[in-house]
Amino acid sequence: MKKMRKQISVLAAAVMMTNPVAVMAETVVPEGNTYGFAGTGGKYYTDYATLEDEQLAARELAIEAAAEGFTLLKNENNALPLKKGGYVSLFGMHSVNLVASTVGSAAGSTGANGLEESTLQMAMEQAGFKVNPKLVDLYTKHEALGTTDNELPMEYYSNATVSTYNGYGDAAILVFSRTGSEAIDKAASNVAGHSDPADHEMMLDDNEKALVKHVKENYPDKPIIVLINSSNILQIPELAAPKAESEYGVDAIFWVGNTGNNAIEAIGQLLNGDVNPSGHTVEVWEKDFTKGPTWTNFGQQKQNGTDAYFYTEDGNATIYANLEYREGIYLGYKYYETAYDDAAEEEKDAAYENVLYPFGYGLSYTTFDWELVDNEESTISDAWQKMAMQVKVTNTGDTAGKDVVQIYANPPYTPGGIEKASANLVGFAKTDLLQPGESQTVTIEWVAQDMASFDWNDANANEFAGYELEAGSYEITARRNSHDVVLEKTYTVDEGILCTNDYTTGNEITPLFVDDWTTVNDSLLDHTISRATGMVQPEVSSVEDRTIDSDYLEMIDNQYTYRSYMDQGYEDWYVDEGGIPSTWTQATARGEEDKAEITIQDMTGIDFTLDVEDGAVVQGDDEGSQKWEAFMNQFTWEELTDMVRNGGGVVSLPFAGIEGAGADETPLQLAGGTMWACPPILAASFNVELAERVGVMMGNEALFKGCSYWQGNAMNIHRSPLSGRNVEYYSQDGMHGGAFAAAVAKGVTSKGVTCEIKHMMLNDQESYRDLNGGVFTWATEQVIREIYARPFEAALKEGNATGVMGSFNRLGNINSQLNPAVKALVRDEWDNRAIFETDAWQGTYCPIDLMVRQGNNQILGSGSTLPVVDLEVGTWSAEDNCVLVSDGGEGTFASQTHYAAVRKSAQEMLWNYSNGNAIRNGYTTLDDAVMTFDAHVVQSLAINFEGVDFTEVSLAEGAELPAGFTLEGGVITADGSQDISEFTVGVVLTGIDGYITMEANVDVKVIDPIHVSSTELKTGEAAEITIDVPSYPYQALVTMLGNYTNGVIDNDGNGVPSATAELFGGPVEIPGTGDAVSGDFNIINWYWVDAEQPYGANGYEAVGHIPSTNSQSTDTRMIELADIAAGNYYKAFEYGYTVSDEDIAKLAEYGLTLEKVMTDSGYSYDVNTGLKISGTPAQAGTVEFGVTLNLPLSRGFGSAFPNNINVCSPAFVQIPTTVTLTIAE
Repeated sequence: MKKMRKQISVLAAAVMMTNPVAVMAETVVPEGNTYGFAGTGGKYYTDYATLEDEQLAARELAIEAAAEGFTLLKNENNALPLKKGGYVSLFGMHSVNLVASTVGSAAGSTGANGLEESTLQMAMEQAGFKVNPKLVDLYTKHEALGTTDNELPMEYYSNATVSTYNGYGDAAILVFSRTGSEAIDKAASNVAGHSDPADHEMMLDDNEKALVKHVKENYPDKPIIVLINSSNILQIPELAAPKAESEYGVDAIFWVGNTGNNAIEAIGQLLNGDVNPSGHTVEVWEKDFTKGPTWTNFGQQKQNGTDAYFYTEDGNATIYANLEYREGIYLGYKYYETAYDDAAEEEKDAAYENVLYPFGYGLSYTTFDWELVDNEESTISDAWQKMAMQVKVTNTGDTAGKDVVQIYANPPYTPGGIEKASANLVGFAKTDLLQPGESQTVTIEWVAQDMASFDWNDANANEFAGYELEAGSYEITARRNSHDVVLEKTYTVDEGILCTNDYTTGNEITPLFVDDWTTVNDSLLDHTISRATGMVQPEVSSVEDRTIDSDYLEMIDNQYTYRSYMDQGYEDWYVDEGGIPSTWTQATARGEEDKAEITIQDMTGIDFTLDVEDGAVVQGDDEGSQKWEAFMNQFTWEELTDMVRNGGGVVSLPFAGIEGAGADETPLQLAGGTMWACPPILAASFNVELAERVGVMMGNEALFKGCSYWQGNAMNIHRSPLSGRNVEYYSQDGMHGGAFAAAVAKGVTSKGVTCEIKHMMLNDQESYRDLNGGVFTWATEQVIREIYARPFEAALKEGNATGVMGSFNRLGNINSQLNPAVKALVRDEWDNRAIFETDAWQGTYCPIDLMVRQGNNQILGSGSTLPVVDLEVGTWSAEDNCVLVSDGGEGTFASQTHYAAVRKSAQEMLWNYSNGNAIRNGYTTLDDAVMTFDAHVVQSLAINFEGVDFTEVSLAEGAELPAGFTLEGGVITADGSQDISEFTVGVVLTGIDGYITMEANVDVKVIDPIHVSSTELKTGEAAEITIDVPSYPYQALVTMLGNYTNGVIDNDGNGVPSATAELFGGPVEIPGTGDAVSGDFNIINWYWVDAEQPYGANGYEAVGHIPSTNSQSTDTRMIELADIAAGNYYKAFEYGYTVSDEDIAKLAEYGLTLEKVMTDSGYSYDVNTGLKISGTPAQAGTVEFGVTLNLPLSRGFGSAFPNNINVCSPAFVQIPTTVTLTIAE
């Protein structure tokens, strides 16, 4: 398929009109489709300090979203809200075990990250209700026993149980549950637990009906509330019937969907009135599903007495399944509202009879009045004209609440012309919480082209196929739901407008699903319903309709696999011989120690152009394109093939800085984070801002959990209430579902997550989805564009999604993952560069060789188990500078096409990787942190990696610190036993930039406590060296650990003995001369005053060998500075450094001078705090000299002074070292 992109000037006309008006209304200006990671520089940060904090915030957000999404369907006689503090009974097996999620790849798990799953009992009790424990015990016991698959039979309700209803009789709450399912749709007949084989799975079963009757018998005058714990809607006309007139009618019905981990807590707040319901339905609830427009053409077709297979002309079923969207655009409310509007007045009720609850329906505990704020505009003159409706909403009730305004368009319709529904949602808005009497004006905006119809087959015979705004009246209505009109305004299009270009991208819009890529066949065209002939249920696709000839069957069979030798040469992706740039090449080998000259981190923010045109690879000559070429040239051919064959995410290629990045799938729970209520409940909130907050929160979880690819934003359409995966999908309406798909995608993408929106597209049933290349799905391009592609369009344009997951099914004859029309729609018309990933690789009929040619970048599952359709790796030929692949026989040939397809796919994937959070903010390895400890010193130092912000650090697996060292809270502590040494220890940093975890090394050096600033000098160059001891500063409180001995001696050289002193309630060992010094001391100058009392005991009892009144400190003013200056003491023990005169002379021989550094102590005297050596060395050589630090120590009491009177039990330590200076020439 040729490229369909065609930029137009902003100044050019965006539409074609026969008679342009002189004054144009305000129009939109196409600004292009912004790439989701643009402008981020590959940098992403969490909004929370820890995962624990994020999870608590997410928990509250999940409850808030559920409170706005849980939908009140019935509230007969205002039975709700219930009186607070009431005693209630919870009925139903699932009342003790709600269905939180689904089964299959989307399932997830409750209780993640230590957050307990909430129960209905918990929700009710938190809301102030007392819950019947007897029923809780009954259901819990039978759940453990496995008594029933669904509901408990009546015989298990004993008289003792029934008696408790009297005590807990203020209200009865029944729970009816269903679960979603992947790979299988809901059963359409022959369902276990149903006595009628015609019943389908979404009807109440026999035991559920019996339970309703049982509860009604025992609660005749009390409120009976039903909670529908199912994302698939139920067929419940009997519950909706007036309570007094029906044996199954109840007072109130709440739809709560599947409730995730904690969302059910919202129901207590809704039932007691703390929160006013504001949820609205996301599809039509039909009274009888069998009368709906899709019932006759859905699933396995057993409900219609047939099957879905193609048949041969001789009456044999083939291995291929078929599905026709015969309802056309008339899906859900569009079917019923159009039928109602077109019916004669006396037939309108009958036309709408099957609707139980319309689309967008929901009740509140208050009332609202609406008033139209008229903009006075009534003419549409331009396809890109901005449209808006303003509605003033006033709360006229007595309870605060939120309201939803829905805007629908009814375009002019000509029988036999373009198919058009009479009601089409174009926008909606939700108010803030309005107090009674409070008003708010909401503005709903859209573009005129949003109301255009896609004329796929030129039905109006104007020789144009595409979007059109036909001439006539466009009735715009503000509705409470799809049926109830409150306000209306009419716009007029005087002359038909052809919408030739996309108003976001400016690119040309042309039919894409045509010719070889057509999605219509004769059977579809013969049986699709039309408004012209009435809204009747489509006929069942008969065997005759599905009979194919032998040529058609052969064509399908030939899709089994694909290899390069099958290339024909006319394909858009075909590359002729010589079509590869001469500057392309690939590495031929990869060594374990190889390091790329250009890493993936170097490519962040760098763009490129690369395409195949007219049989040649066309690559930009700009700097970015050239750098990408150089980057890609570094890989081996095998590494390129590994990239596209990788089963989700990106394969690890450490030599280029590429760390493996996996993917997470479930829509309800990203990467094991919060399990939210199901997407339909989020969509039921009709609050897009809330949805974006959910998306941002999911993005935060992705960062904390290390998730870079989310295969979970699912947005297929609720085509049938029996679709197994409706639990994952937002809505029955494309515009409505698209708004939520875009909001969630935008939030998630803002945190650097590649949101691979899925499953594109028409993947609306599970039956035969992946059967032999996928079910053949047939629908007109109008149907595709107006309904089924709309969510994807919104997510890619407004949600900035950077990834797309294909779908299993075929679109017409071609699997969606191989269909170039899909790629043209996304990459050309919508101008989005999202990477394409296949759905879980399905094997035959979907060969990977063809997938990469058609623009897919990643394969969700590896094809290695089925070599016949796996990517052909072939052999790289350096001589041919190309890959050699099979020629279909025993030989090989160089395939430029295969080479270009694989390399292009890999490059696009890596470009996306380089800009998302997988790049981990550019971190690859960290330079070692260097920490320096002093020998024999108690020290605590924080680990610091320069420029790196992290939350926690721990030892790497298998790493150990040497004896004497511990790590806690990011701080390494040395206990003082360490000798001079060096070691390296591995650590793990968590919370880098909030979420990144990396391993790194810490280099630890234990050095002499006497620090020398430099020991390397040069002759003729001025030198300045400082010597100090940072670990033993003057006046510090230090802990001595016995590494040094006491050096107190008298002036005759005699030592002092050890002693024990009773100091402040405990004995203290006083070291004698030569004894190890241990304990806590202050470094303070002290003076032995009286030589006659070397061992006296005056002052305190047995104070020690120098009396407390005799050893005095200047800092406590027990000896005057004048006395010190005059020498009025026996012996001084002062802080400072000693260097012998001999060593000073050695330094002088080399032209170096040593002087003491004196510093004010703060008490009017100076202290020798270091040494300075300066001068210009005159000769080369080595100078070795000794330095001794003198430490006067006094017993301290935890403050800067030993006490406020005098010094007790002093000691004196000398710490020596040898300094060697090397002087070079």
